[in-house]
Amino acid sequence: MSELNESQIRIAETLDGMMVVDAGPGTGKTHTIVRRYLNLVSREDVGPRDVLMLTFTRNASNEMEERIKGE
Repeated sequence: MSELNESQIRIAETLDGMMVVDAGPGTGKTHTIVRRYLNLVSREDVGPRDVLMLTFTRNASNEMEERIKGE
């Protein structure tokens, strides 16, 4: 996870409960959220249908989907 900064790593590695990620454009929100999602679904007791990811725009939603598929 060297491509994430300290705050992003903390978000990506927190696997219990909900999180709100709020930051300006170009700050790595999508990358951080995708990393957290991948960490969550890598657990034996969590599947893709157990995770709800919300965003404000269809563009951001499409970007998250593409990045997840790329992993």
